[in-house]
Amino acid sequence: MLRTISRIVVVLSLAALVVAGAVLYRNGLPEFAGTPASIQTGQASSTEPLAFFGALQVAEPRQVILGVGGQVTAVLVEEGDALSAGQEVLRLDTTAVDTGVEKAQIGLDLAKIALAQLGEGSKESELATAKANVDVATLNLEKLKEGPSQDEITAAQNSTNAAWARYNELKEGPSQARIDQLRANMDKAQIALTEAQRAYDEISWRPDIGKTPQSAALQRATIDFTAVKAAFDEATTPAKQSDLLSALTAAQRAQIAQDDLLEGATEADIALAGARVLSAQAALDRLEELAGASDLAAAELRVRQAEIGLEEANSAKAKAKVVAPIAGTVLSVNVDVDQVVSSGSPVAVVGNVAALKLVVNVPQDDIERVVVGGTVTVTRFGTDKTVDAVVERISPVGTPGAGTATFPVTIMLPVEGAEGFNPGMLVSVAFVEKSE
Repeated sequence: MLRTISRIVVVLSLAALVVAGAVLYRNGLPEFAGTPASIQTGQASSTEPLAFFGALQVAEPRQVILGVGGQVTAVLVEEGDALSAGQEVLRLDTTAVDTGVEKAQIGLDLAKIALAQLGEGSKESELATAKANVDVATLNLEKLKEGPSQDEITAAQNSTNAAWARYNELKEGPSQARIDQLRANMDKAQIALTEAQRAYDEISWRPDIGKTPQSAALQRATIDFTAVKAAFDEATTPAKQSDLLSALTAAQRAQIAQDDLLEGATEADIALAGARVLSAQAALDRLEELAGASDLAAAELRVRQAEIGLEEANSAKAKAKVVAPIAGTVLSVNVDVDQVVSSGSPVAVVGNVAALKLVVNVPQDDIERVVVGGTVTVTRFGTDKTVDAVVERISPVGTPGAGTATFPVTIMLPVEGAEGFNPGMLVSVAFVEKSE
């Protein structure tokens, strides 16, 4: 309440100053830094300075609006605090929205259960499987009609080449170079094993022989020799007839699959694929008939309705978190702890205090002497501190008054270079002469 009364006093004081400024304007202005000596227009000239008084405002304040109503449990900011975009401003009692989310989730679960229980053989999982079978059969039919892709052809060729390479390796055995390499590996491992055995024998009398590095080295050398010998024996042992026959069969099957792929689908293949589509569709139709077409559709709609309810409940819960819409400074806070506020209420105002504007009301006799984009000189009241600003907008609609009308003119101060000018400060504005 005290905060509201103080704001009213400030507004009334500001209004009194503006009225006094208007009187000064008509009865003689004091000297202000930057006030031009004369103003020229395309049709007439005037030596009367065109200057006004006003109060600086934040250029683009943004209100923090409640998405849902509720009781305020905590106010986390004060006037003058710097905020980042998305920073929490206040907290509401979210008991109601939390309960709404829980109820919506229960409703969705119940709707899904009802859909799944619509008759034997028409459960949701079986219907999904039947629909998937139709999709797979349809896709297979389309692929047969389109023919194989280049990737499929390449994969089939690689598979065929690998199968024939395996068969030829079993049939012909390894190359002499491969055998020589395996024999060299075995000889090397044999030498290492002999050396390890010699080192082990030299200390074999020790009672702790099993814990010595020589014992571990002998074990490793034995394992290495066994592995390379097994590789050598496997490579030099002729392939069994059964292994050859198995490899030959695999190669022939891969070759047949590749040839069939390159030849493309026959009319019989396409007809068979089409029959499979019809069969899958018929199975799906039977399942849907068991459930009853109208009952199934109604159950599916109830599930969708419950899903929408859950989405809305989650959205309301998200809106219960009240955050700053932009980065800036808190200009005002309009709520208190324990206050109950409704959805859509403005609870705070945030703005960039470095971006300032000024709105002055120019009489209709002088409005033609103002141009959008024109330069003005803004002087802080009671000082000689000035800054150049720009006319951003001239309202096309005037406000009727006593014997005349005034037009609101919006003036933007630069973001950089306007140090010492703050929101709420009283300033005078001197319009730079408009060229012809």
